[in-house]
Amino acid sequence: MSEVITEKLKDIIAEKMDLHIQRTEIASDISLMEGGLGLDSVAIMEFISLVEAEFSFKFNEDELNMDGFRDLRTVTDLVATKIN
Repeated sequence: MSEVITEKLKDIIAEKMDLHIQRTEIASDISLMEGGLGLDSVAIMEFISLVEAEFSFKFNEDELNMDGFRDLRTVTDLVATKIN
């Protein structure tokens, strides 16, 4: 299940966000912020909204911290807990 979630997250980044990043450039352990994809706070909020829409749930306020959105692996884990 985690692999499916990660692939959907890669699709969101590559296809739905205006980042000019190819899907093949996105590793599951790549940082979403500095040293990786370089997402700023606005892009992170857009990503969160797209993830919520894709998987049909809302993050709780206490889940919206930088620890859960460090890299794709941590986002995958967080999404998995929400949909299971």
